Amino acid sequence: MKKRFLLPLMLSAMLSGAQAKSQTQNIIHLTTVEDKKVDLKITEKGFDFPQFKGKAVLLDFFGPHCPPCLAEMPHIVALQKKHKNDLTVLGVQVQMQMSPNALKAFLKQKGINYPVVNLDYAMELVQFIQTNTNWGGQIPFMLLFNKDGKLVQTYMGMTDVSRIERDMKK
Repeated sequence: MKKRFLLPLMLSAMLSGAQAKSQTQNIIHLTTVEDKKVDLKITEKGFDFPQFKGKAVLLDFFGPHCPPCLAEMPHIVALQKKHKNDLTVLGVQVQMQMSPNALKAFLKQKGINYPVVNLDYAMELVQFIQTNTNWGGQIPFMLLFNKDGKLVQTYMGMTDVSRIERDMKK
């Protein structure tokens, strides 16, 4: 429980410090399995998501062989569908090396309706989060940012979608 409250504070401090360290290195570039580019600009309050302007963003770190992740997926899909005008879920597969075709097949099988970044294209983000927070790589792990890019909440382990919806209103 203590970790749940420390992580947002640590991430906020880390994001502020990261911006101060280097104005030229404050963008993390990602590529989805559909070969779309996503940039995460580090700001004092969280991240700026240029491709998702005006929407809350849920970064979902998951794995294809993680039972809680698999159980949570249909609910995250439903959340994305229900809030498609107000929310973008951005999945980050971090459990294992997967070929793009294998991950695409997995996502299709699970009916994933949001962009997903494979581990090979997310290492900079993963290292950034791990280096600057107490996240040890446990999954599922999610970060919710409001429409302004401010970190609102972190979630470690399975999370009820109704909690995410409540937090989206913050």
